Amino acid sequence: MIENLNELAKFVKGGADVLQKALESDDKVSLEFIDGRFVTDGDLDAMKDTVRKDAKTEGQTIGYDFAMKDLKKDFGIEVEGKDRKVISEAIKSKIVHESGVKPSEKITELETSLSNLRTKYDQDITTKDSELNTYKSKIKDISIMSELQRNAPDIKGLNINQFSVLAKMEYDFDFDDNNTLIAKKNGHIVKDKMEKNIPVKNILTDYATQNGWFGDNGRGGDNESGSNGEFNSINDVYKHMEQNNIDPGSPAGEKLLNEFNTEN
Repeated sequence: MIENLNELAKFVKGGADVLQKALESDDKVSLEFIDGRFVTDGDLDAMKDTVRKDAKTEGQTIGYDFAMKDLKKDFGIEVEGKDRKVISEAIKSKIVHESGVKPSEKITELETSLSNLRTKYDQDITTKDSELNTYKSKIKDISIMSELQRNAPDIKGLNINQFSVLAKMEYDFDFDDNNTLIAKKNGHIVKDKMEKNIPVKNILTDYATQNGWFGDNGRGGDNESGSNGEFNSINDVYKHMEQNNIDPGSPAGEKLLNEFNTEN
């Protein structure tokens, strides 16, 4: 039986009932599919980027076009096109014709106004880009915090939000190209001896262990093995690490193994 039959049936005309009957039929059945095509997350992201870029370019063009149109209307000139230089020259010529003198001051004022207008449009676009980047940054911070809380171990003395905030002060967290949360230290991804990325869940467990947040001695609190900082055998050490999600190759895991070997 297909558990997610309804998801598959979204592409079939008639829905799950039609698809179920086709699967149960001993005869050959021809299904009709809903028009359209499957879009991957990558395709969707690419489409969003294209729309944003097109919207930005279109906004700049429309703003400039309206500015040139208003200038021609304000000065009562009829010039084809939207070339700023052509429009500026037409305005200069009209002023000279109507005043009978060189309108150097008016021309300078006009050129300044045109320059200020272009600067304002550029500033507006920059402000919108800045607001968009701020929004993206906030969304990213929320996503990172959510992932930290999801991977945080059960600890004593701190709630999950407090623990996540402290972990962010100790490590820099980010998402890699596969949208997987990774931890960085001094600008470098935290890796094991085999140069593999250490999972964030293990890093958070190590961090809690090093700070003694699992119990009185930071080795698992009331667990049978290591409850007083002592292990009867190497198997007890590995059992303790397994119960507390401690990677044997991590700094916390190596510390436990070294302490046991030293004591025995």
